[in-house]
Amino acid sequence: MSDKENKIRVLPEEITNKIAAGEVVERPASVVKELIENSIDAGAKRITIRLSASGLRLIEVIDDGIGMSEQDAILAIERHATSKITSAKDLEAIHTFGFRGEALSSISAVSQFVLTTKRLQDNTGTQIVVNGGILKSVSSVGSPQGTKISVNRLFFNTPVRLKFLKGLTTELSHCIDIVQKYALAHEDVGFKLFHNDKLLFDIPPGMNLYNRISLIWGKSTVSEMLHIKPVTHNLFSNESEVMPITIYGYVGLPSLTRSHRSHQLFFVNKRPVSSRTLQYSLEEAYRNLVMVGRYPVAILFIELPPQWVDVNIHPTKKEIKFRDERIISKHIVTTLRNQLSLIPGQKHYDSPQITPQITEKQQPVPAVSAYSNIDTSSTFIDNSDIEAIPKSTNDSVENEPVESQQKTITEDTHIFFNTDRDKTHISSNEKQAQEEQPSLLPHPIFSEFVPGEEIPIQVFDSYLVLPEKDRILIIDQHALHERLNFEQLKKELQEKDFVFQQLVIPILIEVPSNYFKILEDKKEIFQKIGIDIEPFGENTFQITSICELYDEGKIKDIVFELLEEMVQGDLFEKENYFESLLSIATKACKKSVKAGDKLEPMERLYLIKGFKSLTPPYTCPHGRPILIELTLQQMEKSFRRRQ
Repeated sequence: MSDKENKIRVLPEEITNKIAAGEVVERPASVVKELIENSIDAGAKRITIRLSASGLRLIEVIDDGIGMSEQDAILAIERHATSKITSAKDLEAIHTFGFRGEALSSISAVSQFVLTTKRLQDNTGTQIVVNGGILKSVSSVGSPQGTKISVNRLFFNTPVRLKFLKGLTTELSHCIDIVQKYALAHEDVGFKLFHNDKLLFDIPPGMNLYNRISLIWGKSTVSEMLHIKPVTHNLFSNESEVMPITIYGYVGLPSLTRSHRSHQLFFVNKRPVSSRTLQYSLEEAYRNLVMVGRYPVAILFIELPPQWVDVNIHPTKKEIKFRDERIISKHIVTTLRNQLSLIPGQKHYDSPQITPQITEKQQPVPAVSAYSNIDTSSTFIDNSDIEAIPKSTNDSVENEPVESQQKTITEDTHIFFNTDRDKTHISSNEKQAQEEQPSLLPHPIFSEFVPGEEIPIQVFDSYLVLPEKDRILIIDQHALHERLNFEQLKKELQEKDFVFQQLVIPILIEVPSNYFKILEDKKEIFQKIGIDIEPFGENTFQITSICELYDEGKIKDIVFELLEEMVQGDLFEKENYFESLLSIATKACKKSVKAGDKLEPMERLYLIKGFKSLTPPYTCPHGRPILIELTLQQMEKSFRRRQ
């Protein structure tokens, strides 16, 4: 067989280094993480991080650790060269952050890399220059004790990697997030972070965890957190071995929640990790204490013998696996629940039905105030066909059966539908949409109005039932009203036809450092969705005015939720990102009826009138369906009238 027919070959070292770099170095934040871990392993007490252009132009990490000799410095940039382990047995009990010997080799393969280091006992330091994985020079230089690593022009020789990075603001946010996590975990180490020569934060060594959380997340957040003091317990695993475990940190009160899990930080032996086991355990401890769709806030530390946890799963060492996940999860849940049970007056949410049921003794929701904002200009029902309806001043109608209410309204107020005129309101686009989704649309032309049939029935104080000729529509009143508010908000904001309501007392918001740059750069986006926000010193912003449709009490939570959505990075790559932001902002709208609100007949009619103006898809702004359909054919099959 000739050499030309041989297809398998050993790759050159230059290519294998770039492949390995792709596993370890995903973005600038990956470089920051690896270099900080090396500094901590070297015993550093002060670490300074300097970034330029969010780390794409320069990442520089300076520490006062033990430093390296010239020979060690040269070996450090070789693949699988490390001082952390010496045998395979060491992998079963890893005490350091690094151990794979891949970080510096991978980083130097995709950057212009300069390492300067000096030990205390050496007269001069050593400087090594590597360009794209190729060693350029080794020289002696004057240097203080410790190590300085400069990473210039990251991914300069792999331009395709640059295309997968997000915007500069997002990449900076990820870098800040990494530094903050290690700053929280190491109280004995000081951290300074600069970006474009601007100091972002300075955490001195010895600052306790409470003050570090206060500096990073804000005083208002840490004031609503519960201190879990470190207590060690001996657990017995399935293997009949004793496992000492210590849990400590800070967890939020049940009133402190977020719409994302971004404020759930877990550390195992002070290593920031991602673990479904820990995530589940935390949320299980808060079950029935927080509302559905909200997530608790926590900074949780777990200390256990290194042989009980495997960190050698992925090159980034972020994912871990416990030897006995069940017993660890159970212990975390028990520990947190015991602490949370000591908080007096906690509200429990025993079911997804968050809003309590409204009793008949409570006053009904005023029809005009609740629905006066619905845009009905394009509905199938003409406003001129509905005459003024006098508001009842007693509860006689409220206590009558539904049929009696409908009869009273139709006889006294002369509500009727002009179906001939309705035909002219149906555009060609609406007809096409109705043909494409006949099972979800109201009939294009509603049947002739029969007194008592068009007022929808309300069941369980949450759903509207609308009978039609050959089907029944069951509509979620809360989801429908949210959608109507969303459509109105979108229309007013897009047409800039809204009024800013000046706040008498501005709302102050403390944001974490990784949110600060995003909020500073995206102020115009917030203004477009009706929130006027401006800096107020350090990491604090103030909201000075809001769209008149917003509820002032909800706006602070919505700003945090919008920031959490923006920090994901790919939001602004979406063609309809504005609608994505609006769907979140809708949660701050006033006047959305809830499940459990008892509605008067005219309020139900207004909701149905708004519903008929909508176009598919029939969902609320957050993707939940507005209606379900029960057809005559389905009912006949259920009653075995047809096969």
